[in-house]
Parts: sequence; structure tokens; C-alpha cells
Amino acid sequence: MMYVVKKPFKSMGKFYGVGSIIEDPTAIKRFKSKVNEGKVIVVSEDNLQTVAAYIKARSNVDILPRFTKTKPKPDEPKPDEPKPVAKAKVVIKKK
Repeated sequence: MMYVVKKPFKSMGKFYGVGSIIEDPTAIKRFKSKVNEGKVIVVSEDNLQTVAAYIKARSNVDILPRFTKTKPKPDEPKPDEPKPVAKAKVVIKKK
């Protein structure tokens, strides 16, 4: 579940502007009250388009590109690249 800032606020010395995506709500003090006050909107797959249109109309901030970046795509396999192998050079000193 993701959250988007609807009205700007400051928490623990960090400023959260309109359209900021909150992935970790534990980093914000009194997060539940921020949701109840309407400063933060809960975003799911169902209401993503509605929230994005609202934020875009209200403050001219497009949040859709940031949502597509934060979601990992497991369908794309990572290319298998051989890892470079470092060979250790052993030097024995004679006394």
C-alpha cells in the first residue's frame, strides 16, 4: 500500500510536498492523524488514476511516472553477465 501527500507538511525535520510518495509510513510521526486530516491519501491499484488526476489538476504535479518507477517488474529477467574473478597472488617471504 502506498501513500501520496495531498497537502504539504513537515515531520521530523523533513518536508513532504504535494505529490510526494510515502513508502515507509513509520518514518512520519502521527502518520495516522495525517491520513485522518486529509494530508495524506491512501493509494491502491483501483484509485491510482483518480488520485493522479486530482493531484495533477490541483497542483500540476504528475505522480504517475514515479509510481511506475517504484514498482519492480519481475517479468523481466536480468541478463546473466559473468562476474570478474579476482585471482589472489601468494608471495612467500624467506627469512
